[in-house]
Amino acid sequence: MSAQPGLRHLPANASRQRGQALLLTLVALLLGFGAIFYTLVSPAKIALENDRVTSAALAQAKDAMIGYAVKDANRPGSLPCPDTNNDGSAEIFVGSACPSYVGRLPWRTLGLPDLRDAAGERLWYAVTPDFARNPSGAPMLNSDTKGQLTITGTNPATNVIAIVFAAGGVVGTQVRDAANQNNVVNYLEGGNQDGDASYVTAAASATFNDRPIAVTAADIMTPVEKRVAVEILKLLQAYRASGANWCSCYPWADHSDGQSNEGTLYGRVPLWDAATGSTPSWADLGITVPAWLTTNDWWFVFFYTVAEAQSAWHTGGSLTVNGVAGTNIVLITTGPAGAGRPVGGAWDEYAHWPLYVDDGQNSDLGTVFVTPTSTAYARDRLYQL
Repeated sequence: MSAQPGLRHLPANASRQRGQALLLTLVALLLGFGAIFYTLVSPAKIALENDRVTSAALAQAKDAMIGYAVKDANRPGSLPCPDTNNDGSAEIFVGSACPSYVGRLPWRTLGLPDLRDAAGERLWYAVTPDFARNPSGAPMLNSDTKGQLTITGTNPATNVIAIVFAAGGVVGTQVRDAANQNNVVNYLEGGNQDGDASYVTAAASATFNDRPIAVTAADIMTPVEKRVAVEILKLLQAYRASGANWCSCYPWADHSDGQSNEGTLYGRVPLWDAATGSTPSWADLGITVPAWLTTNDWWFVFFYTVAEAQSAWHTGGSLTVNGVAGTNIVLITTGPAGAGRPVGGAWDEYAHWPLYVDDGQNSDLGTVFVTPTSTAYARDRLYQL
């Protein structure tokens, strides 16, 4: 039979070539999609995303703890007891202690969402007993109070106030069913689960994957000190402005017991009893000093100087801060207690103030002050009116 007009057959080898070309194109597309998929979900990418999720949860928890400590109305600087039944709420004191000083992060109490690490686990938490929120207001808490937790390993730290942990996935023989959800040994390891004051950081391995983040005195007490300074300045301003204040002046400073000493321009803040000669005390002027300022001895860890022109004398000049005159009041936070600070006994203002105020220009009992360039926690911080 003759071929039909207008139709022609391709050689067999041409058809095979077209088929091979299509196959190669398909393989190339598959390889391309595979490369894109691997790039998006490679083990390295997954690890980075997991790290981001866990780091964000830990940072959010730490920020909430700092905010909680600063706002506390009874003992600024204190933190909630850990959660021991996984309901998100801090446990209350039993007698004079938390039921446990290691447990779940009390996310509800801290005003947080239900934070989880990259493994989907809720966070864990350890706190120094002296910083736990005691409803009785004890023990005394101020910038001299030290954290009692220690972290060793890759990121060591001492005098730590609290630690937040991301437990990560199951390690070893840990069991995380409903019956074991509040047992710390099924979540933390490497010594972090034993409930003592020493904790560990290390690289992740087949036997250890805890991710701790430390909450230090610098984290908490720096903003707490600022809150205290603002409160004290308000009180001093109210004292000066009171219509019952015969001299319209600020109170004399205190030497060592929280009460004004006649004619003293520098020393501690007289929060227990302020006076300017015949001027009545705080209470007589109708000014209430918050109890936490005195019971936690905040008057003891602030250095207070009043300009002579703003004292009952109304002579002399003002204070100078960073080369600028005209300041009436200077408060200095003295930071954490260091070696050599006297405990009890007689107070020698000339010998002892340099043990509290770090910079020589600020501890010389003069009228000129300088803000340190260092922002380290232990350095002086100045507040003024």
